[in-house]
Amino acid sequence: MRYLLILIFILGSSLRFSDKAFQKNWERGLPIDIGSFLRLDFGTNPIYADANAWGFVRQSATWARGNSNLIDLLIAGLKNAGYFNSTAPLSQTLTNIQLDGLGSTTIRLKINQQASPISGITSSAYAGTKAFNHFLELTKTGNASPSLQLFFDDPNTLLGNDGALIYYKLGDFNSPNFANVGSVITESYTANESSYGTKFQSYTWKNGPENATWPSDIGRVVLTEVDSGKQLCFRSVVRMKFSKLVAINPSQTTNLNNLKTVCGGSDQIYYGLAYMQKFASPFYTTAKASISALASNSTFPETICNLSSSISGAKLSYGIFDVNGFVRDGLRADEVPSTYPSPTVGGADFMSVDEAFSRTGIDASSSLGAGKPAARVYEYTSKNFLDSLAGSEGDKINFKTVN
Repeated sequence: MRYLLILIFILGSSLRFSDKAFQKNWERGLPIDIGSFLRLDFGTNPIYADANAWGFVRQSATWARGNSNLIDLLIAGLKNAGYFNSTAPLSQTLTNIQLDGLGSTTIRLKINQQASPISGITSSAYAGTKAFNHFLELTKTGNASPSLQLFFDDPNTLLGNDGALIYYKLGDFNSPNFANVGSVITESYTANESSYGTKFQSYTWKNGPENATWPSDIGRVVLTEVDSGKQLCFRSVVRMKFSKLVAINPSQTTNLNNLKTVCGGSDQIYYGLAYMQKFASPFYTTAKASISALASNSTFPETICNLSSSISGAKLSYGIFDVNGFVRDGLRADEVPSTYPSPTVGGADFMSVDEAFSRTGIDASSSLGAGKPAARVYEYTSKNFLDSLAGSEGDKINFKTVN
């Protein structure tokens, strides 16, 4: 049983500072190449059917590492340009800066605002508001809203403080890859209030155009560095619509409609994925995934839309991967080699693959078992939460007004 469901998220662009005094300062630091960091080259791989079932796994680790480096890169550029050589507060606006990928741009900085922090900053990844000490904004000339905003507390560490929050709108970047992404805005938050491990990072988006370039409208990715820095825990839920997938892939209309029927007839469908990956080469990875229409307060079933596991292709887990990509799937837990992350056994600060999967599609109302950490806002990926991003909760995934 094979059905084509495409996932394409963030492709490549290039942003380099190339003019005026700001360039001179920045070039003492790091070159800015956002294309190397905002990248997820899925092409049109099916998300399941043999090796192609796991295109998301093959590419998402590279994308996750690249995106997590973006904040570090921007902060390092500011550091190397000398903006933190003094502790004195600084507010600076640079106009008509020519940036490759954006064109004429206004760059706005607020540095060392500890005495009067940038306050009232909301996010879909935490409750309430936070205040940050530093701020960077890029606005394309002629646009009413920014193309990128970065808030952070400490240029030397994202741990032990309010962390870092970034927003970017890929449609503003002049790249053929972004020509059809519409008004999608991505929010990423990094801090160390993780349920497991030390550092976490969440990526959340809304307003996906639901086309061949970006088939989802809403989604969240949650990354956690665990096992004393030896493993990455990846969890993600993406919301899509069968009607949009049919429009994208008319040759798959029959297969997609059949899948819609066995999934209960709802037009809306959710794809959930969890995997554990070892950071040491050859990057052994064990993954588990499913597809479901989901109930309002339910996690993902073991099989696609809770079909009988006796049906061929109904159960994706477990899939294993290494540095060369896909190795094998459809494995039982006892068939996963011991050199790979365990499907069933976790540790003091990390989850097994099964537990990571059970914490995919959750929110504050989820029952996670005795002694297990309660769900934190950054890891909310339930149907109710994702659906709320189409309403008032989604208003948080937007650029902020900073005076």
